[in-house]
Amino acid sequence: MAVYEIKFRDSKELAASLNAIGADVRSLPFFDNRREIRALYLSCIDVRAANVIKQEMLSRGGDAAVHAHAVDCSVQKSDVIIFGTVKQISFLADKLEIMSWWGFPGIVKSLRRALDSFSRKTSKVSLPSGNDLMLGDRTLLMSIINLSDDSFHKESRTYGNIGTAVARALEHAENGADILDLGAESTRPGASRISEAEEIRRMIPAIKEIRKNLPLMPISVDTTRKKVAEAALKAGADIINDISGLSFEPEIAEAAARFGAMLAIMHMRGTPQTMMSMCGYSNLLKEINEFFDEKIKIASSLGVESSKMILDPGIGFAKDHNQNLFLLRHIESLRIHSKPILVGASRKGSIGRATDSKDPSERLAGTLAVSSLCAWSGVDIIRVHDTKENKKAVMMAEAIRDADYA
Repeated sequence: MAVYEIKFRDSKELAASLNAIGADVRSLPFFDNRREIRALYLSCIDVRAANVIKQEMLSRGGDAAVHAHAVDCSVQKSDVIIFGTVKQISFLADKLEIMSWWGFPGIVKSLRRALDSFSRKTSKVSLPSGNDLMLGDRTLLMSIINLSDDSFHKESRTYGNIGTAVARALEHAENGADILDLGAESTRPGASRISEAEEIRRMIPAIKEIRKNLPLMPISVDTTRKKVAEAALKAGADIINDISGLSFEPEIAEAAARFGAMLAIMHMRGTPQTMMSMCGYSNLLKEINEFFDEKIKIASSLGVESSKMILDPGIGFAKDHNQNLFLLRHIESLRIHSKPILVGASRKGSIGRATDSKDPSERLAGTLAVSSLCAWSGVDIIRVHDTKENKKAVMMAEAIRDADYA
């Protein structure tokens, strides 16, 4: 007799094993609902509701962690961590739906939202250039073209030379880039701002020339300014990548909406000059997800379609080394918003610290490890300096993840 642990990553793997042991194929939905235990964190729940949630989960074979003094109601509020299968959480939502007190309507709404986010979906998004971006099928590569002379990775700089930028774009495209991300202003820690006019002067000729050579390549523009975004979109850009997360000029979202462009919203605090002094969080995942809840509402109010929003946790922006690693380990927490996830960690400081590589030029191996992790976790887009190498790493991770069950 052999005994071993097996983790079924999806319904297909489970179905293959059930078939192999001769189980009735009609049992698949029942076992699939029990395939994986989920953990949901709910914050600031009425303590009476928290006690009900715990009892309801226990009655269904799940559980919930609550405040130690929830049982005697000597605290008014409690955070709750629910542990259960999709089926158990779904039953909980059904039961709580008939209760209109103690904040249950809001809790049920949150549970339904979480249940919906558990299923991975693919979507095709139309871009202003006339191309479509397929999201959710595989991890896409957003390849960096720095038009600045001040980016932290010297080898990525084009120093404003349009010919160099076009050559870099063609190289990225040949090596498997899915999106090109152009930035004219450095956002490295401590970087100084350039004028709006200078940003436009650097950006627009590069977009136009790259668009001539690559008519259907999705082009992203890394900017926080509405006027730069408008000029870039007129010149042929498809995506506005706002590292301020609508904190500097929220109206940049209106520009994206008017042109039918996608909008990447990144979590950040402060500015590149001040952000590294703003790394204090009481609950990192909670505060980042609350940030995105707020910014999604703002973007929606300014006309951006829900399907055209992208969320970026902002690795290296107002996060210290351990916070960056923690975010990468828990990247799935962002799925609650049912939006594509973008991760930009390429050659950054946390990779340098983790791999004892002070010079960004020595951080490729560490970057490939992060890219592989992101691909395994189903991150939709990764922003990288080295397209060819990252493409291979992503292909390998996805090949292992998606291998047919034997």
